[in-house]
Amino acid sequence: MRKSRAQENIELLCNSSLFEWARKASSSKTTSTLGCPLGGCSQSLHNNPSESIEDNSRYDESQQVNENCACGVDEDENVGEELSELSSMGSGGTTAAGATNHIFPTHHRFRQLSAELHCLYGVPIQHLPRLSIGSHHHNLRASKGVKLHPFARSRVYDLRQHHQSSFWGPFECDGTQNVDWEKVEGLMVILAYNIQRFADRCSVHNSALIPPWDKPFIGVTPHGLSSISPKIERPIQLPLDSRDPYNVTGVWMRVVCFLDYRELFTFNFSEDQPLASEPRPPLDTEEALRFIVIKLHTTRIEEPGKNDGQGLPVVHFKGVSTSALPPVDPNANSKIRGTVKLTPQGEVRWTTFSVFHGEERWRSEGIQIGGRRCARGIIGFWFDKDFDPYGPAGPTAFWKVSDDPEEESFNMETV
Repeated sequence: MRKSRAQENIELLCNSSLFEWARKASSSKTTSTLGCPLGGCSQSLHNNPSESIEDNSRYDESQQVNENCACGVDEDENVGEELSELSSMGSGGTTAAGATNHIFPTHHRFRQLSAELHCLYGVPIQHLPRLSIGSHHHNLRASKGVKLHPFARSRVYDLRQHHQSSFWGPFECDGTQNVDWEKVEGLMVILAYNIQRFADRCSVHNSALIPPWDKPFIGVTPHGLSSISPKIERPIQLPLDSRDPYNVTGVWMRVVCFLDYRELFTFNFSEDQPLASEPRPPLDTEEALRFIVIKLHTTRIEEPGKNDGQGLPVVHFKGVSTSALPPVDPNANSKIRGTVKLTPQGEVRWTTFSVFHGEERWRSEGIQIGGRRCARGIIGFWFDKDFDPYGPAGPTAFWKVSDDPEEESFNMETV
C-alpha cells in the first residue's frame, strides 16, 4: 500500500542523530561515531561515576551551564519558524540511504527540531526509512532490514546522560531545563516498541493499556484533556481541581520498562567501554514491561519558583499507584506524590516520587508532549530517588484515562 504524501514527508523529517547513527551503521555495517552521541550531552561521560546531585530547587541554573558540551545549542534565537520551514522542505538535495543528508543540516538545533516533529507526529517509526530522490520529488520506502529500537535502547539505557545538569530527565545537559527532544524521541521509540511487542504477544483488548500514539498528531492539541468543571454558584473560593491549570486529578495509566540490572550494569560499566565521545553499541535485547494504574488528586497550588516558568503556578499532587499487569508487583504498589510546573521555556514538566512505607524510593522526570493538558501524555525517565550513578534507570510514560479518580472501569481481566 502506497503511503500518503503526508506520511512520506514526516518520515523524511526523521533526521535526528538517532536516525543518522542508524543510517551510518547500516551503510558501513559498523557503529558510527557522531561527535556527541547523546544529542548534545557530553558532560560527565565517564565509567566511574562519583557525581552527586541535589534537588533542582536548590540549583542555580545561571551558575551551572555546561561549557564543555560539544554540541551546544546555537546562540541564534531566530529559530521560531524553523519547524514549519523544515516541514515545507522537500527538494534540492541528493540524499540516499547511508549518504550525507544535504536537505536537512546536521546542526544540533535542526536535529532537535526533527526529533521534536517526530514526537509530535506521535506514531513512532520502528524501521529506518530508505530515501531515494527522484528528479522532481522524493520517493520514500520503509526498510524492514534496519530496526531502530536497538539504537534507541542503547541511548535510553546509557547512564552517562544522567547527571546534575540534565536533572536526570529528558533535558539537555546545560542546566537550563531545555527539553532534549532526541532523548524524548529515543524514549518514545523504545516504549512504543515494547508496548506493541506486549500487545502482539498477549492479544491486548483493553484500550486503556494502549497509549494515544497510534494516529499522527492525535493528542498534541493544547487543552485536549477534558476537565472537571463542577457547577458552583457564587463560590467564595474555587476548589483546587477547578484552579488546577494542568488537569491532574483523575486516573492515569503508566508504563515502565527496565533492563535486568546485571545487563544494565554490564552495558554501562564493563571493562570494554567506548570513548566518552562515542555511543555505546546498539542493544538488541528484551526488557521487562509493567503497567501501573495511578490515581491522583491535587493537594496544593503555589506560585512558581525563580527557576520555573512564570506563566502558570506549580501544582502539587498525591495519590496511589497499583500494579495492573502483572496483577501483583510489590514494586508498583505505592503511594505517589509530585509536582507539575512549567520550565523556563514553557514546557510542562512532571516530577513524581513513589513512596513505600513513608520512604521515597523511585523518582521520575518527564515532559508532557504537546504542552499543557495534552492527551498524548508524559514521557521521561524513572530512576533512583538518590540519583545513584550506577542506576537503575529507564523509560516511563503515563497518559490520562479518566477525570474521575474513583473510576473503576479498568478491568484488567479483559486483557
